[in-house]
Amino acid sequence: MVSVLLEDRNLLFVHVPRTGGGTISRLLRTEPDAKIYPVQNMSVAQPCVEHLSRQLCKPLCEYRTVAFVRNPWDWTVSGYLHVTQNMPAYEKPPTFRDFVLGDWKGATTLHYPTKFATPEACVAYHTQITPWEHLFASGQTDEIDTLCAFETLERDARETLGLKSQLPHVNRSERAHYSRYFDDDTRAAVAHRHADLINGVGYVFVGI
Repeated sequence: MVSVLLEDRNLLFVHVPRTGGGTISRLLRTEPDAKIYPVQNMSVAQPCVEHLSRQLCKPLCEYRTVAFVRNPWDWTVSGYLHVTQNMPAYEKPPTFRDFVLGDWKGATTLHYPTKFATPEACVAYHTQITPWEHLFASGQTDEIDTLCAFETLERDARETLGLKSQLPHVNRSERAHYSRYFDDDTRAAVAHRHADLINGVGYVFVGI
């Protein structure tokens, strides 16, 4: 995960995991004034704004900030598949139900130690720290100037970040619609865990 500062515009893209940020950061970092702030050597999972704030030259509030969020049920499925398929962290992955209801700590393998020192940190960063917590860990909801939606990724990236190229989808997981993964218990667990995001943005669970 790489957050990117466009210094000439004082514009900071804050990369929340599993919200299309990999695609955006790959394009932004080609800009001549781009300065990158990667996640690296994290042994204990911390919200991205906390990790990022330690790398920046100025307080976060002094930049013009943009970040993306995603439907929390869709985000949960994406995170689960990321740590069990795209970036495997388990010898024997838990079922989706067990994972959501708390059995996510058994990670034993890790393929990207430069980003995360432990498998547990990798899993926790991608799936247990919510997007809302990643952005508003301090409780100050005015630190991010523009909150965009993964569901309108390309349009919002053009309007807020000035990207003109078509956005390729990287780190894609092959899967069914997110609603297929949930039962009543897991659906309610995500609703409770992500209540701040649901209340703040208005996301709803949509079945097919």
